[in-house]
Amino acid sequence: MIILLLLGMLFVSTLWELYYKYQWAKDVTVKLWFEADAVYAGQETKLYEVIENRKRMPVPVLEVGFHTRRELDFADVENTNVSDYLYKRDVFSVLGRQKITREIPVKCTKRGRYLASDADITTHTLLYRKHYSKAVGIQAEIYVYPRMTDVTEIVTVCERMLGTIQCARRLYEDPFAFRTIRDYTTDDPMKTINWKASAKTGSLMVNTFDSVRSQKVMLFLDVEDTGILKYEDLVEESIALAATMMRRLMRQNIEVGFALNKKDSEVFLPANNRGNRIVLERLLAEYDKEDGAEDFGQLVRRLFSDRFANRPLAEDTLLVFVTKNLNGSLLKCIRECVGAYQTLVVVPAYRGEGGFSGDTAQKSRDNIQVLVKEVGRT
Repeated sequence: MIILLLLGMLFVSTLWELYYKYQWAKDVTVKLWFEADAVYAGQETKLYEVIENRKRMPVPVLEVGFHTRRELDFADVENTNVSDYLYKRDVFSVLGRQKITREIPVKCTKRGRYLASDADITTHTLLYRKHYSKAVGIQAEIYVYPRMTDVTEIVTVCERMLGTIQCARRLYEDPFAFRTIRDYTTDDPMKTINWKASAKTGSLMVNTFDSVRSQKVMLFLDVEDTGILKYEDLVEESIALAATMMRRLMRQNIEVGFALNKKDSEVFLPANNRGNRIVLERLLAEYDKEDGAEDFGQLVRRLFSDRFANRPLAEDTLLVFVTKNLNGSLLKCIRECVGAYQTLVVVPAYRGEGGFSGDTAQKSRDNIQVLVKEVGRT
């Protein structure tokens, strides 16, 4: 009798395991997404993890795992393994027709494009005799933009130089900034005559427009770090400075262009629109030193001899170079290329190691200023 009972239990157990093997993953879904599409480095966000079992049969033990880059700092470090990547596994007990939602706080410590991907689910049979796994083709994506940094001094210098440009140039009329209608004079061009108003009044009338000032900045960023000694902190500071300046200037309705010496990188001419800003933010977030960098002096010469020769920058454009590699030959290259353009060269350097004598901001030429931005070592 006992033997029959044991055989019956074994038969039922085997039958259950066979059924469970093919049914446990049916109608089980896992979703991952970040609370925000993009944040700035140093900010926090949340990763949502949703597990749903849409069938009646429960799944007593369900492990959900995924991996991402280790620069994402999860507040919940339990069941987390960190090596080259961060591997996270959580264990759930899911009843039939149950939905479980978890909010995992995440601190984004470094710029980049991050994917929480390669998700899988694993379950165990009774007494953990066997386990079964299944890959889940989902991923969550977030952009971590370069961190915000203090650019007050730099922007102040930019504004002063932009003001110098504006004072030195003639105002022009914006054809889209209509002001009023007045009587025609012999100095007015024929294209400004308002023929409808002239017909009504019986005398020639012309349209007048408000005068506007165009403010443009062309930003050049150097990410080259090819020496024997690597200065990744200064490269990151350069990227943070360029990104923060771009945001500040665009908020002031200044048209900003951008060039980066990443290999095969696109050059953006001065413009001010939200779409352009997002493209540039993502470009800087995605840059990786493994992408390679062109010699900065070579980039500058190539742009001014080719791209800007065929499509010159406006005369009132302020040129801003951000480079940690400034030396005599690079400064000479910049001086030869920029000509009469107002130019600011920003040099991130470790505190006390700027390599420049005199004041922090010093003139290399009447239209060229060098500004050393000192940063502490980490």
